[in-house]
Amino acid sequence: MEFDIHAAEQLEIEDSELSALMTQVYVDGGFTDASEAKSLFNPVAIRQRGLLIGARDKKSTVLVGIIILVPPESTARRLAQNNEAEIHLLGVKSEYRGHGLGRSLVTEAIIRSKQKRYQKIILWTQDSMKEAQRLYESVGFVYTQNIEKNGRTFKVYNMDL
Repeated sequence: MEFDIHAAEQLEIEDSELSALMTQVYVDGGFTDASEAKSLFNPVAIRQRGLLIGARDKKSTVLVGIIILVPPESTARRLAQNNEAEIHLLGVKSEYRGHGLGRSLVTEAIIRSKQKRYQKIILWTQDSMKEAQRLYESVGFVYTQNIEKNGRTFKVYNMDL
């Protein structure tokens, strides 16, 4: 499989595509309650977090994955400090997993962070997202701590750039 990975504007990502992807990955995947998803995955709010990077299947042109690079000046950042970025909402459709797409999206976020000369990238992932944790560790993120949010445990990772 081959993918086009670019900023959302370049890929012309529609709100309906974004909502469908987030619902499939997070709600259908059992990671987010449907009642929370409506506000968490509002396309306007997602786009306002930072740089939305998407992936389309080159053959079908379907949106198959996203990641958000949240810059230091964004009001969406939660753990990052000055000159540190965050990664939010890595999501890959289940039928496209196992082809290196998640790794490619994370790598693209790292490359863009280095281009912006950020000092560090921080992310957190649900304790139950074991595949994501293995991916983050394999590209150089280091587990630092657990945090509690909304009654759930999240693992925090960071990478010095």
